[in-house]
Amino acid sequence: MSRKSKAEYIGEKRRAYACASAAKRRQILDEVCETLCYTRKYVIKLMTGNVRYRERKGRGRTYSDHALANARRVWEAVGCPCTTYFVAELPRIVREYEECIALIKPREDVAAILAMSASTRDRAFKGLPRVKPFAIKANRRSGLNRPILDAIECKSGEEVMACNVKPGDTQIDTVAHCGGDMRGNFFWTLTQTDRPTQWTEITPTWNRGMHNTVEALKRLERRFPFPVTSEHEDNGPEFINYAMAEMQGKRQNIAVSRSRFYKKNDNAHVEQKNGSVVRELFGELRLDCLDLEDDLMRLESEWSDYCNFFRPTKMIVAKIKKPDGKGYVRKYQEGGPRTPYQRALESGILSESGAEALKRRYESMNGIQLYQQVVRRLKRILRRQENWREQQRQSQRLFHEARIADSALRAAPSGTSASPGLMDGAVDLRPRPLSTRQRKLKSVQQLTNQKNKRQLQGARPT
Repeated sequence: MSRKSKAEYIGEKRRAYACASAAKRRQILDEVCETLCYTRKYVIKLMTGNVRYRERKGRGRTYSDHALANARRVWEAVGCPCTTYFVAELPRIVREYEECIALIKPREDVAAILAMSASTRDRAFKGLPRVKPFAIKANRRSGLNRPILDAIECKSGEEVMACNVKPGDTQIDTVAHCGGDMRGNFFWTLTQTDRPTQWTEITPTWNRGMHNTVEALKRLERRFPFPVTSEHEDNGPEFINYAMAEMQGKRQNIAVSRSRFYKKNDNAHVEQKNGSVVRELFGELRLDCLDLEDDLMRLESEWSDYCNFFRPTKMIVAKIKKPDGKGYVRKYQEGGPRTPYQRALESGILSESGAEALKRRYESMNGIQLYQQVVRRLKRILRRQENWREQQRQSQRLFHEARIADSALRAAPSGTSASPGLMDGAVDLRPRPLSTRQRKLKSVQQLTNQKNKRQLQGARPT
């Protein structure tokens, strides 16, 4: 409230106070104290006229607009430092500015710039962007691709309840099979779930690279029995990249949106499936053997079929706050739990031929046999993964022993007999041919997760 407004307000309340009763005067005093934050004794003196309210004029402006503008230009020329540090080196900065850039005109502004305090500069520079070198600016928020983030609609994926939307409204996310250690390359699982029917498809992807993620997402979309109309994702780098943006830009019939930062409930349906579908199958183990890719694809395809055709789920249709304010009362779909297959048929989104094909697919499978097949395949994968890990540990152990033996040989006095393992003919020094997996791991294409130039044409705008 300005001083003039305060004076008018006090004058109006003083007139009301003069002709009010005792009870009304107490109310006026309470109101004025709360409005102006004055003490009660001071307000009583204002209301009775023992103290006159007078407007105190400030000292006015000390520095002109052009002096403040010149100070801003000098500040920006040295990288917008903190004003405390700026004042400490100001004489040198002004001298170098006039030597390298331009003279400060009018000349009386030089003295004004040198006389400004740090607090005055804070007020003068408030709201101005702090221009920094590009490398420093980029490293402060590394991993974010702002042009793509700004192009994707940011919202909650749960604005409308799942029971009130049509099939095709999907959410996607990834799950790491790292075993608690994020170092190196390992397999991830890409999960895509349809909110109204809860139809869920999963597929493996190696090291969460953008090209691998694009190929995995295309595989998932082909496995859905109905067309996908929208995809909601989080802000992970596997989704916010140029390869994904190119693919999504070519498909005009699929709406794309992303979650808000630090809001996991914006992607609640797929987050729940990450636990009930992916983690239930794999747990927290680490999968880092590249040779398992084909087996993992078959395993996760069979597990998706089992969950979609033979595992019923509930659908919430209402969520009401309890009268005491503690918790919610949830109401579920009538008729009991249903499988995603049943919900897809009941939704009416499938054509007659599509529904018949889905029914034939269901009749060709046996739930128990499919489950037992998944268990057997998973055990084979775990054995192969453990064998590969044992080979890695054995290689590291041999390397460590060889290094110790080599150091002992170097420390032995001259004339000592050589180690049996290093005698002529004891070690085969011929190079061994690389396996398929070793060639992949040693190739630049696999390490950087890039494709050749022909495949990259048009993937990134120039």
